[in-house]
Amino acid sequence: MPKCPKCSKEVYFAEKVTALNKDWHRACLKCEKCSKTLPSGSISEHDGKPYCTKPCHQALFGPKGFGHGGVDSHKY
Repeated sequence: MPKCPKCSKEVYFAEKVTALNKDWHRACLKCEKCSKTLPSGSISEHDGKPYCTKPCHQALFGPKGFGHGGVDSHKY
């Protein structure tokens, strides 16, 4: 029986959600920054931990600057 990477308890088939090549409990698959429950289509990973693709992962690990895109948004 697989173990949930968040709580280390067994994950039964009826409650299993597969993301980042691991089996999770639905309630345990949350963004590391904002704690929002993550749907399967909007998960990003950094150092093996799940994040919302928007806005958390982009804000934490995306390009730095004074905007979130555009000509002058990148920090050099």
